[in-house]
Amino acid sequence: MGYSGDSAAILSNYTEVLKTFYLPAIREQLNHGTILSDILQVNTEDVSGQDASIEMHHGRTKGTGARKDGGAMPDADYQKFKVATVPCKYNYGRVTFSGPTIAATRDEKGSYARVIDNEITGVVRDLQKEVNRQYWGCGYGIIGRWRDGDTTSITLQKKYRANSAGGDAFGSTFGAKYLEENNGGVPVVLGTYSSGWPITVDDTDIDVSAIAESADYDTITCTDSDVVEAAGTYYVRPASSQTDNSGAAGVARFEMMGLRGMITDENPDDICITDGVGGSGAGLKTSDPLQGLDVDTYSWWKSNVDKHSAGRYLGQRALSLNLMQKMFDKVETKAGKDYGPDMILTTKAIRREYLALMEVDRRNVNTMTLDGGWTALEYNGIPLTVDDDAIDGEMYFLTTKDIQKYRMSDYDWMDKDGSILARISGYDAYEALLFLYQELGCSRRNSHGVICDLSYTD
Repeated sequence: MGYSGDSAAILSNYTEVLKTFYLPAIREQLNHGTILSDILQVNTEDVSGQDASIEMHHGRTKGTGARKDGGAMPDADYQKFKVATVPCKYNYGRVTFSGPTIAATRDEKGSYARVIDNEITGVVRDLQKEVNRQYWGCGYGIIGRWRDGDTTSITLQKKYRANSAGGDAFGSTFGAKYLEENNGGVPVVLGTYSSGWPITVDDTDIDVSAIAESADYDTITCTDSDVVEAAGTYYVRPASSQTDNSGAAGVARFEMMGLRGMITDENPDDICITDGVGGSGAGLKTSDPLQGLDVDTYSWWKSNVDKHSAGRYLGQRALSLNLMQKMFDKVETKAGKDYGPDMILTTKAIRREYLALMEVDRRNVNTMTLDGGWTALEYNGIPLTVDDDAIDGEMYFLTTKDIQKYRMSDYDWMDKDGSILARISGYDAYEALLFLYQELGCSRRNSHGVICDLSYTD
């Protein structure tokens, strides 16, 4: 990407300030700035090369059992293990600084400090938002789904269901909230299923210039892409997905795996690549199972999912204490008593529904203070709390010990050439690149659960 003087930051050439002063603060903020970043453990020991390996115990020995007096002993057997592969993903934050102002501010100690602070804290904040969004996704970078329009005015789905021609699927409730935070995005248009694909990922940023919000959908004013949107189209961050979906599993996605892709009974491609009608539809040419284990082959590689009787996204029902307790019991049975679940995560709207239930039932709700200063409500002795990127209409019951951040490199500046500030070839400007190499990995999928299709009051 070229350098644009109009959009550049202005900064003095202080590499040591970035390294010794800002880097520790950046790591502290990014590793503890959101609840998932804070509570999930980091694993660097099992990372080798560009992948991490997880050895999972999924079956007990058959060499046990009662026999009659003098009967033959049980046949010897063995514990069942399966190794899963977690490929690292790569996230970046980039800032640029112009040369002339380096000279202009060299004698004003406050000037460069203010610009450093503005630009570095800004990119840290924005990268934090991107990473936390990925923690709740399925790896394909979905930031919204098409509803109507194919010129410079496009509506994006926002209702939980019945989203006109766009249908309903993961991302249907996003509206334009992620485009409001970062106006960049490109459309991914799904091929006709009967023709055998492929998907089409446009390479032109739609460059959103205005957003009009409404209760049912959001309207964006943008530079439209050179592809024609249709039912099933979704929007992704530029360069976070690609058209080459006939090769190895996962080749079409570049973002980290998130809870939506982990805590389910599907493969990630079945979540993302959909016609938008009830979350159904064909997958990629190459199946993209989580960590290389296909749920159709490994039936034990599924989470506990409680969805509407008509199917996921096909209806809604009210939250009830009975629904919550049943899911808690399912997860506890699989995970083991006193092991899991150990946290419930949901949206603010669903938390309000829970509080309303407790009020009607005249029950007191205790609060808890977690490590890192997070506050939560108490449910069966475990914290129930919220995340701004949690998925509408869903409540997640997690055994957090079974999800880890497999990390090749912590947040750091790219300085292999000896300097954090690198000159941009052909321009009187410098850039600094912040990076993180990691992926979320799950060692047990059945020790988590999710209640889906919950109704709520806005």
